[in-house]
Order: sequence, then structure tokens, then C-alpha cells
Amino acid sequence: QGFFSGPMAKRELMFLGLGASLMASFLLVTGSLGSVKQKGYEGAWSLTIQLRFKDVATRDEFLNFWGVLARYVRDYEPFCLLFEAIQSDKDPLLLIVDERYTGKDVYGKHRSSDAFNVFRPQMQKLQDAGRLEVLGESGVGISLSSI
Repeated sequence: QGFFSGPMAKRELMFLGLGASLMASFLLVTGSLGSVKQKGYEGAWSLTIQLRFKDVATRDEFLNFWGVLARYVRDYEPFCLLFEAIQSDKDPLLLIVDERYTGKDVYGKHRSSDAFNVFRPQMQKLQDAGRLEVLGESGVGISLSSI
């Protein structure tokens, strides 16, 4: 009599197969059986910007033209590791834009792109009209191996 025999064998084999499928999927997505948390990128340079809008209509206007830039970054800037807008869960007029690049040296490529050069004057127009206030900081990430 084999290991998987008897009335429960079919169910046990089904669960074994399901477990193997889940493990294979996890390996495919994460590349390891370890943590799924981001390991970080040595020397990555980040820019975090807080955007305070005068009203929701201005925020929505900004998101429309920012979305064009974000799609460009996603599709054509492999040196950009993260590019996202975060809506504050406390204030509908506050967005946080988080950008991360492989290094500060490649940020110039981003700023010189056609997409950025269409986006930036639109954002500046909102700032000049007093409809948008911008506060930002940048720096190099501190890797866990350095502390």
C-alpha cells in the first residue's frame, strides 16, 4: 500500500498540489522564499514632495497632467524605482509625491525628458496662481547594512 492510498488519498494529493502551486507562485513573484519586503537599493536617491492644494478641483487638475508624466516614467524610465502620488488619508487637499531613482545622477535624465518639460510648466502655473504650495526634501537612502 502506497503513501497516498485509501479514501483520503485524493484529497491529500489535491492539497499537496495546491501547496506546491502556491509555493511556486510565491517564488515567481518574490524570487525567494524570504521576506517580500523591499530590500532597498544601495545609493538610491529619493525625492519626496508635499503638495497642498487650494481646493479639490485644483488637486484633480494636477492629477490629470501628473498622470501623463507618471505613465511616461513607468514606460520609459527604467532608472526610476518608484514614482507615485499618495493621497493623505487625513487631508483631501494634501498629496505626497514619492520618487526614487537608482542614483541622483540619473535624476537629470528625468528632468530633461519631453514629458517632464510638458508637466513642469503646468505645475508652475498652479503655483504662480497661488493654487498649489510645494514643500520637498531629497536624499540618499540609508541601507540597513550601513547601520
